[in-house]
Amino acid sequence: MRNLKAPIIVGGVLLSVLSASAQAEITILDKNKQSDSLLAPLSLQVGGSIRPEWIFQNTENKTHGDSSGHDGGTRFRFSGDYALTDHTSVIGMYELGVNMYHLLDIKSGYTEGSDLLKKRKLYYGFKDDRYGTFTFGKQFSVYYDLVGSKSDVWDNDGQAAGEGVGLQGDYDGGNRPMKSFKYTNTLGDFTLEAAYLLPETEYAASDELHYRRDGGAALGFDYAITKTLTWSNVYSLTNARMKDSENDQKQYHQQTTATALTWQPGAWYLVATGNYYNNYVPSHQSNVNQDNYFAGSGYGVEGFAGYTFTLSKEYLKSVQPYVAADSLKLKGNENYEANHVYLGTAFDFGHHLSLYVERTLANAPGQSDITAVSFYYNF
Repeated sequence: MRNLKAPIIVGGVLLSVLSASAQAEITILDKNKQSDSLLAPLSLQVGGSIRPEWIFQNTENKTHGDSSGHDGGTRFRFSGDYALTDHTSVIGMYELGVNMYHLLDIKSGYTEGSDLLKKRKLYYGFKDDRYGTFTFGKQFSVYYDLVGSKSDVWDNDGQAAGEGVGLQGDYDGGNRPMKSFKYTNTLGDFTLEAAYLLPETEYAASDELHYRRDGGAALGFDYAITKTLTWSNVYSLTNARMKDSENDQKQYHQQTTATALTWQPGAWYLVATGNYYNNYVPSHQSNVNQDNYFAGSGYGVEGFAGYTFTLSKEYLKSVQPYVAADSLKLKGNENYEANHVYLGTAFDFGHHLSLYVERTLANAPGQSDITAVSFYYNF
């Protein structure tokens, strides 16, 4: 079966590349309002992003495969919409992460034993243009939708944001939590979101420690102050337990309170986010157990400013130079602080091709400056 898997996926990639010359999301089946068949209300789309990446570090101890290339987050997604009425649809989404270097067996670009495939999203639900959208499954959190995504616009981001600094975003509610109910609705200038997380199976935080989510919830909103200025706020709470191999355990109430201000005047994109964490970020101390695994409190801030020069050439549509910065500080016994400045340029070549070249200037324990080169083919 493994011998068949690679050609099948590669064949699908090539088919997508050849089919995506005109639009970013490929519609493979569209609704047909003139037909009475059972498939008439159904629409299906496929899309994705192929992302080879190279990282060059200012250190003699380069990590495996960085400068020779690795997969920077390739994913393929499949979505469907089945209209029940003129207002209401059943919807679903499946997004699969694929390590292309692993798939093609380029050994310099992946670590043996790492995942070839990963379920990034799998959810389904109902969408109504009057009453909102209700979904269940593995999907973006309220935090990421309203705050995290606003600053997820450069390559090496997430080092102070909730989707990147927690234990594991599939479990703790910071990124794409599994077994989550989510409701979204837009009322005038407000977009409201709420979520509830069901209990989840254990996650191995280390050889000795295991994390179990008991449940959680989140609430937040976007407020369109003007057509170009948006204010976002989120509060999330995840109840969890950390236990050791002797079954000694401690309960944690993991809290994130976050805000973002996004301004898009003309060709500018400007955003600032602030996050307060409580029992959310893993401790950076050397000796941790179930009783002190999470840092008690801390904060993270991020900022980004980019200006897009539109060129509209055949093979160069736009260029966006940008500068970004972040800072993560943990309080109490941690005494930990990490700061980064990012200088980069994004090139849009059209035809769904783009390139990011980014320099990270690090002032953080155990980190060095790096240069990242990331190539995207989006369809």
